[in-house]
Amino acid sequence: MHRALLIDDLLTSILQHVTSPTDLINFARTCSAVSDPPLNMLWREQPSLAPLIMCLPEDTWGIRKDHHIYFTREPLPMEWERVRINAFRIRQFIRNNRGSLLMRLPKLDSHVVQQLFALFAPTELFPNLYALQFDAVFNRLQCSSDFWLLRQFFSPMLEKLIFNVPSAAPAHEVEQLVGALAAEASGLRQLSISVHHGGAVCHFTLPRILERIPKLNRLDIGAVGMCPAMHSIANIQHWRALKYLSLMLQEESGTMGNSASIDMPLKLSVLERLILYAGRLRLCTSFLLQIATPRLACLKVEYCTRAFPEEVTAFMLSLETCCQTFANLERICVGHGFCCGPALHPLPSDVFRPLLKFTRLTYVEILAMGNYCLDDAFIGDAAVAWPGIRMLRFIAEHQTDTPTVTFSAILLFATRCTSLRTLQLNFDATQVPTPPYVPGGYTDLWLNQTALRELHVGHSQVATTALVPFLLAVVFPNLRDIKWHQTPGVDYDAWLHELQWGELAEVWRKVVSLQKTNPAMLASFRAVLLRYMLGQVALADEDGDGEEKGILRYMLNGMDDDDEGMGDSMSTS
Repeated sequence: MHRALLIDDLLTSILQHVTSPTDLINFARTCSAVSDPPLNMLWREQPSLAPLIMCLPEDTWGIRKDHHIYFTREPLPMEWERVRINAFRIRQFIRNNRGSLLMRLPKLDSHVVQQLFALFAPTELFPNLYALQFDAVFNRLQCSSDFWLLRQFFSPMLEKLIFNVPSAAPAHEVEQLVGALAAEASGLRQLSISVHHGGAVCHFTLPRILERIPKLNRLDIGAVGMCPAMHSIANIQHWRALKYLSLMLQEESGTMGNSASIDMPLKLSVLERLILYAGRLRLCTSFLLQIATPRLACLKVEYCTRAFPEEVTAFMLSLETCCQTFANLERICVGHGFCCGPALHPLPSDVFRPLLKFTRLTYVEILAMGNYCLDDAFIGDAAVAWPGIRMLRFIAEHQTDTPTVTFSAILLFATRCTSLRTLQLNFDATQVPTPPYVPGGYTDLWLNQTALRELHVGHSQVATTALVPFLLAVVFPNLRDIKWHQTPGVDYDAWLHELQWGELAEVWRKVVSLQKTNPAMLASFRAVLLRYMLGQVALADEDGDGEEKGILRYMLNGMDDDDEGMGDSMSTS
């Protein structure tokens, strides 16, 4: 064996490219001199304590019918040594990324857990642990909400902590546990607390002493009432490193509801990302009106109950209070989290105009908030306001009104926004678009936009005479896919448009394929399309040279002609 393989750092760099756990196991078995790096990688992340207990001799444990591990005999002190060695290798107890494995693993009997921690203190058994999802360790045993046991895991090495709060837990006990983190887990970077039962609400307040944790930059709180949330914000606004905040807001009865208000917004000076989940949009609006986030770059808001237009309007206006620095916000995603039934409430363009003040937006997603009634003026202003936009999605699962945005506005928006990669918007493509005017006083086709990859037309209306596939192929040469909503049980007109989109998408694919085999067709298509849109030639016109007539027949027949023969005729014209 080459001596270079005896250097652990070098061997670890090599093994990082091995994706199969079986290969790592086989390599570890080849020689004891090189077994540590692959074993460290195999044990680095675990979804529960079960694999550790299963390292004991097979005659010491068994699995009951209820899929729980129990001791058939008490393990000898020397038999615990392998458990201690492998526990030393564990860096993370995380359940999320290995959910399927967790379902297959047996659970632990409470006596097994008690025996383990009677012999070894958690910080002694796991000295290198830096990420702990507490309920994953015990596979949702009752002791997964044992604050006394959880506190034994606190150490300066801990960087990520996720745990549940029982619905009946007294607020002072939760606050005492969290407050202990400042002294006992000073290296913490991420703290996530959620309620054990979905219908309950947290009433505890995060203590101000947490500001003593210098690196704590992410906080996730689940199912917290508005009043406790605002009291917590009053404390965490003093944190110097908090950049990520996620809250699940809950409505409360009586004075604990969303009526909480303050004279001056609480300022989260360094916060860059804010995520809000709530039953109603107005609860998120109330929260945003009470905070100021001058450095906010990403905002995500998701709610469950459909909002009325006035609620949507109030939310959009609240962004000006919350995100006071218009040039900072880069991403916004807001909408109804559970789409069911048609969105009957009309939302005109004016509702969304407050977004145009945020000139650095690159990702905008508006999800199922209502029946969008956007117009060309809004799309044109958006192209000016968001020159660096990369994704624009107005997602309407069930659009009932006829779109008022024209195909011309869509083409103009996409070609002005040269970084746009994804566009999802309803528009009217039943008429041939009007070509743009260039400064020289003459008309031309839209400039090529090479960034656009995905076009989702939603419930857009279309007609074969609008030359949609040919314009898309010419203006967006790198477009990869065209998608549209296929809604079962829709009326005849909507079904007809869906059918036409399918047919036109097939034509578009053939045009793109033909352009690859005959690149000279790109310029030819542009010229013929422009003449047609200016009314200088009809599709059935027999005037013009042979090349033009070939292209006209090609578009008129909807690609019914043989593709290869068409390519040959174009190359010989």
